[in-house]
Amino acid sequence: MAGPGQIAADGPTTGGDRRRVRYIGNKTKLLAFIRGALRRRGVRPGRAVDPFTGTASVARELKRIGHAVTASDVMEYGRVFAEAYVVAHPPNGHPSELPGRIAELNLLEPEDGFFRANFSPMAPGERGRMYFTPENAGRIEAIRGRLDRWRGEGEIDRGQYYALLAALIEAADRVANTAGVYAAYMKRWQPNARKALKLRPPRPVGGPDASARRSDAVTAVAEAGRFDLLYLDPPYNERQYPAYYHVPELIARGWRDDPPDLRGKTGLLPDEDQRSDWCRRGRAADALRAVLAAADCAHVVMSYNSEGLISPDEIRSALREWGRAVTYRKYRRRYKRYRSDADGKGRTYSGDEVVEYLYCVDR
Repeated sequence: MAGPGQIAADGPTTGGDRRRVRYIGNKTKLLAFIRGALRRRGVRPGRAVDPFTGTASVARELKRIGHAVTASDVMEYGRVFAEAYVVAHPPNGHPSELPGRIAELNLLEPEDGFFRANFSPMAPGERGRMYFTPENAGRIEAIRGRLDRWRGEGEIDRGQYYALLAALIEAADRVANTAGVYAAYMKRWQPNARKALKLRPPRPVGGPDASARRSDAVTAVAEAGRFDLLYLDPPYNERQYPAYYHVPELIARGWRDDPPDLRGKTGLLPDEDQRSDWCRRGRAADALRAVLAAADCAHVVMSYNSEGLISPDEIRSALREWGRAVTYRKYRRRYKRYRSDADGKGRTYSGDEVVEYLYCVDR
């Protein structure tokens, strides 16, 4: 039973959602909590903007319950997931030939190239970035190249392209030799990394038409015009997503026409334009106010972690200022923290549970 200020879950996640990518801040397990808050607030289906869409799990759920969603993210992989899971429509999620395309991609032989050379050892015992086995890195190389060719020759349309690309990013994550993020790779092959890469078809949901874009949050919100619901799920700590997810980002962008200049031990991408003030102590509160100032909407629901850089008082002040103090409510729910590593030198976790807050305001 939910305690004071908490919302109990109202049943399992629907629509066939599955955990797709290991991702900091993923809200798949909190969808019932979010739905409950929207219901209590009396937020009816309308136009919704999700400018920190990430793996698009909340945007997908908002579409399922009747919202016309604009899903955006500063990362290209966020746009890929939004296209594949939110913009796309059933039946079968995508055009009927998609399973055949996936079967064809799963049969491709490994190829040498930029990705294989930079994100796997090229031979057993050779030094290199151990993100993927040479076999899996070579198959990522081959599949990404085939997608570029198919799209360039008009053999697949936009929807198929993003569906297959999302399937590739997810498949790569399942066999990545990491602890959950790409800021480092393991020095020995983990059991999952030794498995063969295999694509699975995405499962979007039905609902109103949706759109996807790659954009910073302020631009996405400002260019949305007048809408009903702004759902904010910003970064809450100092981990910059471009450094923690540069490998999925590279797969999303591709490398055939313009291979990027990689840097550092982990092969980071040029990412200055994607680094966020939300991850900078002292700037995050101003970033919140900037997004709110750009929003012409009736409802704001903001997910934020109890360990976030912005204090509850700062969030309350910003939201009340925006909402003219008409209505304001904060809900909370405890859940198991996301951990990509264990306690150790320089990092000790305070426990296995954190609190997710939903700050809600109307005007």
